[in-house]
Amino acid sequence: MTTENRPELIRFITVCALILLFIFLIGALRAREHPFFRIGAIKSESQETLPNTVKRRDELQSNRWSEGFRLLRYWWIGGAAVYIAEMDRTAVGLQFDVELANNQILGRETITGATRRSRETEGQPLAGVNGSFGIREDNRGRGGMMFNLHIQNSELVSIPILLDRWGYSPPSPWGETSFGVTPDGDFLMDAVQLNGKLRIANGTSDTLSINAVNQICDASCPVVLFTPRFGRTTLTRRCYEFTLRQIQLPLTGKYKSRFVVTAVNPRGNSVIPSDGIVLAIEPQLARDWESKITTSTAGTLEIALTPKKWQNVQHGIGGNLRLVRDGKVEPELINFGRSQGGSAYRHRNGARRHPRSALGFNDNTLFLIAVDGRQPGYSMGMTLYEMGTFFSELGIKHAINFDGGSSSTLWALGRVANSPAHGYERRIFNVAMIRARNENPQ
Repeated sequence: MTTENRPELIRFITVCALILLFIFLIGALRAREHPFFRIGAIKSESQETLPNTVKRRDELQSNRWSEGFRLLRYWWIGGAAVYIAEMDRTAVGLQFDVELANNQILGRETITGATRRSRETEGQPLAGVNGSFGIREDNRGRGGMMFNLHIQNSELVSIPILLDRWGYSPPSPWGETSFGVTPDGDFLMDAVQLNGKLRIANGTSDTLSINAVNQICDASCPVVLFTPRFGRTTLTRRCYEFTLRQIQLPLTGKYKSRFVVTAVNPRGNSVIPSDGIVLAIEPQLARDWESKITTSTAGTLEIALTPKKWQNVQHGIGGNLRLVRDGKVEPELINFGRSQGGSAYRHRNGARRHPRSALGFNDNTLFLIAVDGRQPGYSMGMTLYEMGTFFSELGIKHAINFDGGSSSTLWALGRVANSPAHGYERRIFNVAMIRARNENPQ
């Protein structure tokens, strides 16, 4: 090596050493719960009895709390930091709300972006957690698409067919994973079904069952309605599609409207009109209907969500697995934890410790939750069973699991409150939110 190259090598080694020192320092500070990572945090002096599994509880930004709102961090004895935004259900100035990323199904958005966009018309957001599962992208041009239920301002934006696979709700009590709020303030947690029917006005009893709204149309979900909330086109391939117009929008949980077919497309990927919807049927089933539904065919579309209370839900959001029921860990989750994921192979990732997000409630309080993970020396995360057990210890009566991993984010009081696994806020599909009521809605 020449003398001229030695200074460059020394500088390179020095930079590498400084980087390693910085990484070590960050880990050491986190391990010691350094105040740098607890901005606006003070140790809780509350007289509430905490579970034995809690080492300490911090109050975060308590000087900015609205009446009926709290932002807390629990240090779980198993090695995880759990961030919880709480809403008093009796607080007249607060409400539960949801927000759809980019105001449509396709695409993703950060919670920060979604709350900023909705602030002007919907009221001041206080906290939000990432919600539904979905795909980040695929080879059909879906740059993000949720798999779960979403009801916003009474509009039925999305509802899937119940399927036992990743991201979906298994058709069992464990899969009762949609949370909804009625205009009267009732909290609901159930497996929700669409019960959609398309009836053709041709003098016969021809009725087509609708499986889903704004979901992927394939052999497992053969009949899907696409509304303007989905995006510009359906992005299907080879589906037989019918454009329905002269129809009432938006769709709701209890719905009935007449329609007229104005276009038939046997190739799929139809343009979704702003004043209509597209009915997509997968190719094999479409053979039974292509001669019955033609241009100018008229009929009636009906929807009646079940359980019946869901027909009146104002805001609703879905996850994929139920964690707590009536204050106890869900029985199927107990079996899942004991078998280390063997009892539900498709969801086996839930038996490992990862960052998690969830929603829970009891008779008095709503909880939006993020568990940090994948950060040695600070927080490693939780399994679903550990999370359900901990929630039950905190007095949460019902809880469901939301999308987790690097998406796990709790935004509160103007900024991200937790420490996402990748070190930055990831774009997500929708948001479960606590919001101050808008006294002067637009």
